[in-house]
Amino acid sequence: MKAVKWFGAGDVRVEEAEKPKIRNDTDALVRPTSACICGTDLHVYRGELLSVPGTVMGHEFVGVVEEVGPSVKRFKPGDRVISSCWIADGTCWYCRHGYYTQCVNINIYGMGPVYGESLDGAFAELVRVPYADTVLIPAPENVPDEKLVTVGDSLATGFEAVVNAGMRPGDFVAVIGCGPVGLYSGMFARLLGASTVLAADVVPERLAVAEELGFAAVNAAEKDVADEVRNMTDGVGADLVVEAVGRSVEPLLKAVETARRKGTVSVVGYHLHEYSIPSGMLWLTEKKLIFSIGDPIRNGETITRYIQHNRIDPSKIITHRIKLEEVPQGFEMFAKKQALKVFVKI
Repeated sequence: MKAVKWFGAGDVRVEEAEKPKIRNDTDALVRPTSACICGTDLHVYRGELLSVPGTVMGHEFVGVVEEVGPSVKRFKPGDRVISSCWIADGTCWYCRHGYYTQCVNINIYGMGPVYGESLDGAFAELVRVPYADTVLIPAPENVPDEKLVTVGDSLATGFEAVVNAGMRPGDFVAVIGCGPVGLYSGMFARLLGASTVLAADVVPERLAVAEELGFAAVNAAEKDVADEVRNMTDGVGADLVVEAVGRSVEPLLKAVETARRKGTVSVVGYHLHEYSIPSGMLWLTEKKLIFSIGDPIRNGETITRYIQHNRIDPSKIITHRIKLEEVPQGFEMFAKKQALKVFVKI
């Protein structure tokens, strides 16, 4: 079968790969029909995570079940499904309490041995899905792949960014970082009743999309985000700030500055390093700092109902549509911020 493999920083190739097989009774084999390049994939693409040369990339996908192990009960061959990017066993203490992203057997497709076993990913003609009854989400009929494919990661992360932070109707929400997760956070904030969504970035094309979605847009290369928010809130600050940049401490510190006293900073940016943060100021101002990982296993069916009932359309931010053999070029565009969301038809 054809698959997209990682061999080193910036070195992604489409090659033949061995077809996966059922290994455990709880496995399923899924034939992806579509996938997306996710911002998390870039950490592997750039060589920031220790991956294994030859690993098949990709973790955000929709597909059709081809085969199931004897213990799989919820799904059968022919079922259309969305896969959670996170692999969870469904039985440990954390899973039983609904904390699937903290499963003792947590893993993720296409990221190498970050969590132990290296699992081949979704940029392929067939994928092995461990713990299929837990990991797979039923795909509603008559909803196209383009609207469902991000449920398994970035859309679920945007949902978690505002729901886990306790956003309330009428809140002023600032989003720092207008990549897919940031934009999805803003979309859910509006859906759930935010009075204003302000989106900040340094890429004009991303800010244009934010404006099309109805957000107030601020170019952070030209204006100070915290000052702009205070100007719009009579000097108070944002009720909720979503930090969706990651990678460095600067956007995190700016998010803390932008939040009002007793406000909340919801961190969904992918942070790989340890930082010094202003704990004294956080204590004095009673600001809440919350770290969230999108949980498609817990929230996937809720999110798909929003899509089904036309409450949210995640396909609005797709800027490029490519084929499997064009994924290396898609990564190059995405890494250079020439593309916002790249949809892959498999």
